[in-house]
Amino acid sequence: MVALVAAVAISTNTSEAFPKGKDHNEMVFGAISSIQNNEEGKPAWVLSGHWLTNIVNKTKDSFNQTNAAKFDSWMYMAMLEGSAMHKHVISNFSLNDISNQGNVTSYKGTVTVTMKDGPVEQVPVEIKVMNNHVIGISLDATKTNNHFGDTPIYGIIPPNADIMKMKSHMGNKTNMTMHTNMSQW
Repeated sequence: MVALVAAVAISTNTSEAFPKGKDHNEMVFGAISSIQNNEEGKPAWVLSGHWLTNIVNKTKDSFNQTNAAKFDSWMYMAMLEGSAMHKHVISNFSLNDISNQGNVTSYKGTVTVTMKDGPVEQVPVEIKVMNNHVIGISLDATKTNNHFGDTPIYGIIPPNADIMKMKSHMGNKTNMTMHTNMSQW
């Protein structure tokens, strides 16, 4: 439950993290906990953070100009021995395609990724949802200078009952605000 609270606390406020109305019920969030490889394909980096989306269990017909597909993520990245700590934000998701194969749904599109030299726009991304329990985020290595290695960034999708409890709890916290602007990370 600690990871779920942190996902909301990073947002500028609770109404932004869980918009009121229809969007509120469609948002799903969870934690990122991933190991990324170096240039030699060996584990070198730890990623930890959160993601927030409305695409899980949806079809392409679920989205339109007034109900856009959303996916945002914010994460810290450090070498396995603890050095070189920095942060990244994935935002501005634009959905291009959805496909299903067995228990895996793939959402392809583009995102903006914050990097050391500034945001990189129009980065191709594939977000895979596996058995509604695991999320894998694959960013185009050529657009990010292979910064995230050769493996997806993995996260967990908490059970829906836990998500609903957290949304209900956070919806009652109207005075909680943090002045964190994710785009300036």
